[in-house]
Amino acid sequence: MKTIRILFALLLCGGAVTGAAVAADTAQGFTRLDAAAARELVAPATHRVPTIIALWSAECVHCKKNLALFAAMSRAAAGPRLVTIAVEPDDPQLGEILDRFGVLGERFAYGDEAPERLAFAIDPDWRGELPRTLFFDGRGGLKAVSGIVDEARTRALLGLDRP
Repeated sequence: MKTIRILFALLLCGGAVTGAAVAADTAQGFTRLDAAAARELVAPATHRVPTIIALWSAECVHCKKNLALFAAMSRAAAGPRLVTIAVEPDDPQLGEILDRFGVLGERFAYGDEAPERLAFAIDPDWRGELPRTLFFDGRGGLKAVSGIVDEARTRALLGLDRP
């Protein structure tokens, strides 16, 4: 009986440690992405409002140009929803970069699965070039674009230029 109590206590301690690890991950504001969650995140039917999913990396200069634009647009009245996916493991510098650009919204970073598997789950047509952005019009439409975009093109891709 004493052995069972010890095992139970160890399980509880293990759960506390796991809970602390999860809290540490979410303290940065990032959720680790796996392939199943990635597929769900990019399903057009789940986006009922215009949404931007920006794929980026800390080393990508052009990604930061897009992030600055998207952050400004998302903060405006009736702006699009902004979701970011860092295509690298969570690191404190990632949150600092997004904070510097005033990026609000959900933040994801690659989890433990192979990066190629995650990239394919996000966009099977994507070959890894950055920046990569997925534009959801909120009515079931999705367009994926690589490279820098300006505000007019972003509005058009989101369907915000329609009357």
